[in-house]
Amino acid sequence: MSRRIINFEFPSGVDSVFIDGKRYTRTQFDRAKAREKRRDKKGRFLSIQ
Repeated sequence: MSRRIINFEFPSGVDSVFIDGKRYTRTQFDRAKAREKRRDKKGRFLSIQ
């Protein structure tokens, strides 16, 4: 079962977090979460306009 990164919050006081087989730092986590917000229901990215 895939866990969506959009449902997680980065805990304070932690350097990295491990979600879906990938380790994220805070900056990587924030960038990945922003990308996930742009996906449609089929999993494709929407254009930025």
